Amino acid sequence: MISEHQGQFSHPVPGGDACASAVDLAVLARFLQANENRLIEMHIAYSITRSYNAHVSTLPEAWRASVQGLNGAIALMLETRGDIEVDYDSDIGDDPSTVYGIDVARRHGLRGVPLAMFLSNFKGYRESYLRLVQASGFPAEAEALYLRLLRGFFDRAEIGICTQWGRGVVDADQERLLAENQRVVNEKNKYLTIFESIQTPVFLIDAEGGIENMNHAAALLLSKEAVPGSVYYGSAARRSFRELFGLDPRAVGPLLPEHEIQTVDGRRWVSVSTQEMLDVSRKFLGTVISFTDVTDERHAREEAVALAKAKTDFLATMSHEIRTPIHSIGGIVELLRQDDLSPRAAGYVEAIDRSARVLTSIVSEILDYSRIEAGGLMLERVDFPLAELLSDVGRVIEPLVARKPGLMLHLDSPKERPCVTGDPAKLRQILLNLAGNAVKFTEAGAVVIGLDLLTREPGRILARFSVRDTGPGIAAERLEEIFCPFTQSDSSIERKHGGTGLGLAISRRLAELMGAELTVESHLGEGSCFRLVVPLDLAPRQGADCARARAEAKLPAKALRLLIVEDDAVNRLVTETLLRQAGHQVRLAETGEAALQALAGQGFDLVLTDLNLPDLSGFELGHAIRAHADPAIAGLPIAALSAHGPGVDAVALKAAGIGGFLAKPFPFARLEELLRRVTGFASPRPVGSGAARPEGAGQGLVDLSVLRGHAEALGVEPTGRIVATFKASLGHTAAALETAAEADRWNEVAMIAHRLKSSARHVGLLALAEEAERAEMLASASGRRSAEVAGPVDDLILSCRAAVGLVEAIWADIAG
Repeated sequence: MISEHQGQFSHPVPGGDACASAVDLAVLARFLQANENRLIEMHIAYSITRSYNAHVSTLPEAWRASVQGLNGAIALMLETRGDIEVDYDSDIGDDPSTVYGIDVARRHGLRGVPLAMFLSNFKGYRESYLRLVQASGFPAEAEALYLRLLRGFFDRAEIGICTQWGRGVVDADQERLLAENQRVVNEKNKYLTIFESIQTPVFLIDAEGGIENMNHAAALLLSKEAVPGSVYYGSAARRSFRELFGLDPRAVGPLLPEHEIQTVDGRRWVSVSTQEMLDVSRKFLGTVISFTDVTDERHAREEAVALAKAKTDFLATMSHEIRTPIHSIGGIVELLRQDDLSPRAAGYVEAIDRSARVLTSIVSEILDYSRIEAGGLMLERVDFPLAELLSDVGRVIEPLVARKPGLMLHLDSPKERPCVTGDPAKLRQILLNLAGNAVKFTEAGAVVIGLDLLTREPGRILARFSVRDTGPGIAAERLEEIFCPFTQSDSSIERKHGGTGLGLAISRRLAELMGAELTVESHLGEGSCFRLVVPLDLAPRQGADCARARAEAKLPAKALRLLIVEDDAVNRLVTETLLRQAGHQVRLAETGEAALQALAGQGFDLVLTDLNLPDLSGFELGHAIRAHADPAIAGLPIAALSAHGPGVDAVALKAAGIGGFLAKPFPFARLEELLRRVTGFASPRPVGSGAARPEGAGQGLVDLSVLRGHAEALGVEPTGRIVATFKASLGHTAAALETAAEADRWNEVAMIAHRLKSSARHVGLLALAEEAERAEMLASASGRRSAEVAGPVDDLILSCRAAVGLVEAIWADIAG
């Protein structure tokens, strides 16, 4: 404040004394006006400690009017008075200070305010003004003059107040007094009527949590007999808001989204808004609470969720139903390719295969979208080189580009090649969809797939992938619509290129799942550019160690002592044979309890367990091992193998002390990666070195590469034992399913189907595995009626028995 005053005390006041000649009185007026809020705060704080506080206004704007009136009168006095000395005897009623005092005396007197109470409050204003000037750092001579002028102002105002009060101004105007009182009563009645007329239930709660008043809408929640004003004018005992509605008004925040209450009309859902009383005088220390009935909206939302779930279930069920015959077509095509076909017949087979692959792609998109809507997709977290993801997409897209002579593909990646942690499969799915669209819709020019590193922080980067094309472009009004499901940018695209219109919708939902942002920029005739900005954690290993294979190749080889916990005979035999071929020592256990007994007194290097066991779950086994009294056993590495795939909860795995996970069925090389990662050792003869099964192989009824891979990696004789064990298990499985289904033991059906799903995949019977997966899903769902599950389970029983001959014929063909 001092800086505002320096250099301003140089304008003499005509007719003033020596002090006034050096002080600009207008500075005081401007200072008081600038500190209006401060004066209000000071006087409110002063008033709260006084007895008259119970009779003053609760809102700060009423106090502001008084401060503004005082500031105006003081400014007028400073402007009009030629002399600085205050004369307490002359001109009473003629100068601004006495005129102001007389006016406020008349107004407050007409409201019935006693003189003593009014003067007490008025002296509080005097104290606030004087303390403000004293605390503001004015030069000494200016401060002394300002204080003397303010004291004179308040003295003369008080003289005017007392003079007019003593002359009987109030007593002489009884009619005006009565009129003023009537106005106050009318004002109260008006606001009470407004309060009662509000259709939203409103409660006034006191400092102890009791209901001081409620409007008519609130009273009707408790009694149909309530009439407007019954609470305000009634004599009923005050009731506790918490006892009535189960909420402590002092404990809830400004907005409680939804709360269920009991009313005379039954249970209702309301959103609750709270507001502390806006009382600066601190007389009313309560809360205003209002209810908004959201029962109908809640029911509508629940119905919408149920409808969406029904739609999702329908899509998922129909997708499964459609994929089964498509897989059969693919399996037949695979078998036909084994025969010597004429060129013409081979062409027919390839045409059938192309159609089947198109149908599979369409159905897969529908299934993916239904899974996303149902919240069934989980993110994986693995380390991978970011730039290699770009190269992978380029290799897949390049053959499509080669079919268009006028089209070129360009990859634009940064020099820096960080290794990151994330879900490369879902990132690849988004980029392949974007790049595939770009190639499909662009006849000539170029498709550019780029990667930029926008920001880099300790342990984290922000990466931007872009897919740019020189195609026809998209109209501005359709740029957001193309991300809606079942939507194309225009109808001609659907006629010319086909497709479901789900690709971009799935891509955006996957991006949102990863915390990424997928956007598009396009102009008609100029092409389009899709950008995916995704935050990623930096992997612990960077630089030369980023490539996992190179880093893991340096690991020492060791014959590990492994405990395999698996209840399915086929899975047990596959895993045992595979690991023994790799040079490891293997012991088997069929249950969790058997595994715990096997651990006693044995020195294992790793426990490999299924997650679905007959007694303990794999999670429970993990907890039991970690809680073991023997520190050597408690610290034993644990890895899980499960047919549940990405749906397994990573948090639950970590909580159970399980340090590695592999989804069945798996390429053999993935098992080797798991052993290396969990134990820190390589196999003497690396698992999978004899057969590298391609990702995505075998999309038909039968995947012949599975048993061929087994034969190459394990040998014909061990693979033959696997086939024989599987054939023998099919009869037992069919009988067990039949018994459990007849007894309505659907949890048991689900466990049997789960085991069958895994073992069928291990011999390449994909259609049987998918049929088992569907039966497992239906049997596991809570609230299912027997009729809904019985049909699919009966089909699965028949498929089990039919699969005996099928797997026998396949193996006979492979084994020669």
